[in-house]
Amino acid sequence: MKSKQVIEELKKMILTENMKIGDKLPNERTLAEKFGVSRIIIREAISYLKACGIIKSKHGSGNYIVKVPSLNENLGNGSLDYDIDELVDARQMLEMMIAQRFFSNFSYDMVQDMVSAVHGMETNFKKGDLVQVIEHDVRFHKIYSQGCSNLIISSFLNQLVDYMKTKVWLHLKKDYLWDKSYQERSLAIHKRIVESISKQNLEALLEALKEHYDNIRKYLEL
Repeated sequence: MKSKQVIEELKKMILTENMKIGDKLPNERTLAEKFGVSRIIIREAISYLKACGIIKSKHGSGNYIVKVPSLNENLGNGSLDYDIDELVDARQMLEMMIAQRFFSNFSYDMVQDMVSAVHGMETNFKKGDLVQVIEHDVRFHKIYSQGCSNLIISSFLNQLVDYMKTKVWLHLKKDYLWDKSYQERSLAIHKRIVESISKQNLEALLEALKEHYDNIRKYLEL
């Protein structure tokens, strides 16, 4: 069962159990067992419902219904073109592949632009500006995608990277990837990616990319 199916099951559960505004949803573990899926699928589905204004989380308390959906309601908000686990895998595979040919295609300007993007991430995290951190993160990975010199691969990777600008990812980022420990580790890894490119060290680049996506999986519990 994928995230889109779980969203429909959650809608049905809310309606068939006559849940009302203010009612609390079961916790993630209970929902994961109920639908036979991983917790990240539940988290992504819940983030989608948050983006649609159906539920709202209360820190340390749980997720609560703020709007009762209709069964046939088209929740056309956010985006769930991909399940998050598959998205992370695909991005890692593409970026690791690009690394193999990156040093034949990169330029000094690209490196400087990546440095600028990391600086933007760091500055805006200190300001607490989640949206701008995401904007600079997207910019970083789109600059990196230029290193493959293949328009099809670059365009596909950019499409996957743009998922970070959706409301679903905004909620996932805010709930699971926005604490100090994650951001400090993420910034350090992005800096190592730039450093390995500057030194044209393929082994170090591959290690940094792997650590980047392993870090995302760790905090999202993929």
